Amino acid sequence: MDNSEFDRHTRTVSGLVIDLFEINAVYRQNDDLVFSLAYRAAPMRSRDALAERLKTGGYRYEMNRSEDGLLLRINPNPSLKIPPLNIIMFLITLVTVYFVPVLFRNLAYAHPIDETLKDLSHGAGVQFTVALLSILLVHEMGHFVASRRRHIVTSWPYFIPAPNIIGSFGAVIKSKSPFLNRRDLIEVGAAGPIAGWIVAIGWLVYGLIHSGYTAPSGLTPKDMAISLDGESILMQLSTWLMHGPEPAGQILRVTEAAWAGWVGVLVTAINMLPIGQLDGGHVLYGLFRRRQHYLGLIGMAALLALGYFSPMWWFFAAFGLIFGIKHPPTLQDDRPLSRASRVMGYTAIVILILSFTPMPFPSPFH
Repeated sequence: MDNSEFDRHTRTVSGLVIDLFEINAVYRQNDDLVFSLAYRAAPMRSRDALAERLKTGGYRYEMNRSEDGLLLRINPNPSLKIPPLNIIMFLITLVTVYFVPVLFRNLAYAHPIDETLKDLSHGAGVQFTVALLSILLVHEMGHFVASRRRHIVTSWPYFIPAPNIIGSFGAVIKSKSPFLNRRDLIEVGAAGPIAGWIVAIGWLVYGLIHSGYTAPSGLTPKDMAISLDGESILMQLSTWLMHGPEPAGQILRVTEAAWAGWVGVLVTAINMLPIGQLDGGHVLYGLFRRRQHYLGLIGMAALLALGYFSPMWWFFAAFGLIFGIKHPPTLQDDRPLSRASRVMGYTAIVILILSFTPMPFPSPFH
């Protein structure tokens, strides 16, 4: 380990401990770093928090008590091994996304399981599964890669299976270390929505090419259809460019790819809501600091009003009330933003404006 590597690894590991401990000294021991740390708060709580943080980050380490506090010996090169639980949850979600939406489309039949198995044998659900999971995976890995780049410890993505019309409640990652400054907050918060949105647009455009308008009377329970009333700017513009304005009395019948893209665009908009714990809360606090709280209150009022047209928004308003609208400060709030972080932040806001669906359908099946 040369001096430049030593300095780089020291900065990285320091960012993982600085909120819990004061750093008295750092030195090399073979390929490891040894930190002499002094407690900032309750010793047991600080040690447990640091241990969980380092374990989640994939670091190999030893902690020993010293006269002044704690000695941390750590290999500064983390392992990127995916934990078994994350793999299992992904595989279960893969099954539910593949099977459950096709089952929902067949519930109108006398033998929905038989119809579902027959449809699956003919390829139903494959395109939707590939499309939706690629959107969710790229979104979460956008957060993961940006976090690692900024030396913030996060878990691998947890995919969440669900018995709903898309077979999933999405995916989440857990942050185990604090954001040092607003630049990191914006870049990590915006990376997921931007990356996932690009993939969602690709699937949406591909699917819309093979979609088209039809009369509602011509739909079967197995068809997926979307009315453009109350749709996002992006959905209305994309459909108009490819198929022209929606004819009176007709509806847009969509393919599995278009439906997955539609879901991906909606999920991106939901993640960008200005609620403290969502991506939008991170981005808005990073850009506007304490004004994020007022923007969050305005957003909450809008969700409550829109809930009369689409009750789904009341759920997210309740989420904001339970988990908090206000975003906490970073450790170095006064550090100036970089140009790149501002561009990412405002790009994410533009994505929210284009993707927000005022009246999303509770179900696309008719």
